[in-house]
Amino acid sequence: MSKKENQENQEKISKNNLDVLILCAGKGTRLRPLTDNTPKPMIPIAGKPIVAHLVDKVKDFVDNIYILVGYQKEAIVEFFNSNEEYKNHSIHFIEQKEQLGTGHAVLMLKEYLDNKGTYEDLNDFLVINGDIVFEDDLNSFLNDNIDDSKNYIGALEVSNPENFGVIVTDSNNNILKIVEKPPKEELPSLNSNLVNAGIYRFKKDIFDILKDLKPSSRNEIELPDAIDELIKKQQIKAITIKGYWDDIGRPWDVLKASKELLNNIKSDIKGEIQQNVVIVGNVVIEEGAVIRPNTVIEGPSIIKKGADIGPLAHIRPYTVLMENTHAGNSSEIKNTLIMEGSKIPHLSYVGDSVIGKNCNFGCNTITANLRFDDKPPKVNIKGVPTISTRKMGTIMGDNVKTGIQVSFMPGVKVGSNSWIGANSIIDKDVENDTIVFKKQEIEIIKKKK
Repeated sequence: MSKKENQENQEKISKNNLDVLILCAGKGTRLRPLTDNTPKPMIPIAGKPIVAHLVDKVKDFVDNIYILVGYQKEAIVEFFNSNEEYKNHSIHFIEQKEQLGTGHAVLMLKEYLDNKGTYEDLNDFLVINGDIVFEDDLNSFLNDNIDDSKNYIGALEVSNPENFGVIVTDSNNNILKIVEKPPKEELPSLNSNLVNAGIYRFKKDIFDILKDLKPSSRNEIELPDAIDELIKKQQIKAITIKGYWDDIGRPWDVLKASKELLNNIKSDIKGEIQQNVVIVGNVVIEEGAVIRPNTVIEGPSIIKKGADIGPLAHIRPYTVLMENTHAGNSSEIKNTLIMEGSKIPHLSYVGDSVIGKNCNFGCNTITANLRFDDKPPKVNIKGVPTISTRKMGTIMGDNVKTGIQVSFMPGVKVGSNSWIGANSIIDKDVENDTIVFKKQEIEIIKKKK
């Protein structure tokens, strides 16, 4: 679709008694230690939290935005309340104190509106999972020509449908069934590579189904069970979403999604650029950032306000340096997210990594990101060794300090609040609140006369 066609489609969309609920209450345990102190929807992708990208998709086309919060809710509330960009939009927060399932999460909207006395004002509403990043503009969900008698699910064509809920439809996109994570041998019989993309448009009747549902074997109210009831009533259709889509469930998904969005940025340089700085490609440098002499920055990359880069630093493509970060003399950073307040002062290399907040690297700290055998390293996800990507560096929590000459092997995770002593080689995961020191043995070759 051309830019002109997209603009014309957007102009056809108007606020028409449509609200949106964004589900952001989960703990994001598969992303730990990145989510030790940060809710998953606040993990930055291309310099902006996941949930902010979602709000940006809909903020000009819906009446009310409801964000369901729970774990570390203060971070989400503070972000939107303190950000001028969202001041003129009707954003409300609903707290889910207990995680009782995705169906219960949606039902929380009715409870909230009942308490406000505004439930009768609700008609259609969108539900969006708070951990997805996608390219589609949602026009197909938002436009006024949608069939008012139906509910809708966003469907996505993927090459690995066995990892998702597979959607089977008829020729008119009516959903016949959804099979959750079917074994590969069952896929030919399903004859579908459409999966649930975590985007929905519901009629308010969904609440009548949800409140009567029996808890699942996990003792949760499950949204898929409610959708099964809509399928039985032939009241739900699929809308195929277009372009890039990913759910951010593992650390390397953060880098992958960031790369996709960074490919679309345009150069915007507002910070202080000192002598002999070389900038190549599309680079965003926010006001308040300082780029010191003889630094090289290759785009696409983003450097946020308060960042202090150089001298002689090398920022390579697909790097995001968040607010008040520092990359110092002769440090090199590539395809990496450095979160707020972290410092890579001098003579260090950080590649294909995600570094948490307020970390400090000692001189000559190195993150290895490629195995000798060229195979993707396995990363422990909730205790299960999981194949990552060909190049995978370090996944580090918040408030980590390293001494000089520290090396991290590919794919290791370092827990928050840990200290890594000088000359250490870290080839195993480090738990939170751990001090690691290498005992140095001195070998005397020959005594001086």
